[in-house]
Amino acid sequence: MRRIFVVESHDEVLRLWREQAMAGLRVLHLDFHCDLRGLLINRKAQRAYHIWDRFPDVDEGNFLTHALLEGVVSGVRWVHDEPGGRKHDLKTVKYETDVTALIHRFLIFIRRHRGVPIAYEVVSSDQWTGVAAGEILDIDWDFFACQEYLKESIQHRIAEFWKRDFAHLPEHIYICYSPNYSHPTRDEFRRFVSDMATRFEAEVVDVSGPREAKSRVRNNPIATGLYQGARGLYHRVGLALRKRGVY
Repeated sequence: MRRIFVVESHDEVLRLWREQAMAGLRVLHLDFHCDLRGLLINRKAQRAYHIWDRFPDVDEGNFLTHALLEGVVSGVRWVHDEPGGRKHDLKTVKYETDVTALIHRFLIFIRRHRGVPIAYEVVSSDQWTGVAAGEILDIDWDFFACQEYLKESIQHRIAEFWKRDFAHLPEHIYICYSPNYSHPTRDEFRRFVSDMATRFEAEVVDVSGPREAKSRVRNNPIATGLYQGARGLYHRVGLALRKRGVY
């Protein structure tokens, strides 16, 4: 029987894939974010290069990066709405055409880094038509309920999802609630999962659970204020450049 795995945070999906001994997955990734942080992808050559990661542990922003490097995933078709995608995220995948990728491309060249093959595609939500044969379905709830969207738009986004062609039903389905990025809409999330189970004739396997919050509070209030101010300025400037096509 087809199963829908429900998790709290997206990095938990990689743990499931490892436990299930998955390999070479082609992932239909419905998400506001790419979750490929630390990669540079040459879209023409369809190759990916691990260029950096300040936080090498698996987290919700880089779990697909780790999955690709481990051979668990071989392809990612990323679907996002507007707003969404790279121009609304600082911690995002780099492309060969990015200005900030020049130094990485130089280092890749002199080190003769071959990278790893990846079948990579980005599709806007209004152009996405459905699940392709052989794809697994991976959904972040912020695809529907991101805090950057009006809460009143969630039901419309869900309705648009169900208009897609599901001639090819995915054999494996994973969905995360993503509380750090989604509106507090737990009831709507559960209804959506229940509807998926009914329409896809699937069993729901809920492996989510409470997670320990990581505190970023500093003891020194002055240092905290300076840190938060600098961080806010960095994000505003970075996103302003992104929206002008400078990456």
